[in-house]
Amino acid sequence: MQSSFNGKRIVVFSGGGAKGEKELCDEIRDLYQGGAHGSIVGRNVFQRPRKEALALLDNIINIYKGK
Repeated sequence: MQSSFNGKRIVVFSGGGAKGEKELCDEIRDLYQGGAHGSIVGRNVFQRPRKEALALLDNIINIYKGK
């Protein structure tokens, strides 16, 4: 936590298995509610078209912001 700006930054790592957007966002909500501050989502983002990937990243960031 301290290495990610003392818990004040959201950390998103590359990697992890490919999943559908709903399944991924549901999993991230569960992780967030369990106290997580980041996720491994590389394949789920980088293998999508750019516009879709950016929208997914916005959704992930909003989940970790508690929105």
